[in-house]
Amino acid sequence: MYFWKLDLLKKQLIAQGLTEAQMFSYMLVYVIFSAIAVELMAYFPHESVDGWTYLTTILNVLIPVVGTMMAFRANGGASGSQFLARYISISLISSIRYLVLVISMMVPLTIVAIVLQGAFDVFSGPVPDLLFATTYAFLYLYIVKHVREVAAAQAI
Repeated sequence: MYFWKLDLLKKQLIAQGLTEAQMFSYMLVYVIFSAIAVELMAYFPHESVDGWTYLTTILNVLIPVVGTMMAFRANGGASGSQFLARYISISLISSIRYLVLVISMMVPLTIVAIVLQGAFDVFSGPVPDLLFATTYAFLYLYIVKHVREVAAAQAI
């Protein structure tokens, strides 16, 4: 795996391409860096950092990393085929559906927040963070399920 030498990567891609395991490695590192970058943005500037903030950060990094690893294994691991094609396409459609779910959950919460008008902040504290982490984990389980089904159907 190359982290800096783009010319060597290009030569390998031209000569023999990448194996499924090598493609997975690149995808996993991309997922890790992306998740960390998104989480770091939440800290600058951040008014209050507490245990929940750190827990949420850890979960928001671990969930996509572990989910991607589970999807790779569900696809047959290093001996599987078409992992990136399956993972990216299934993830896109699953993420669109997930976005609709999150929005449909936010609408009633926003209505409650407006009705309560400051008596209780439904968007603060651990409940929304844990709810998001739970739905985020289910998103990855949903992706893994569909990657496994495609891999199993092609193996027949």
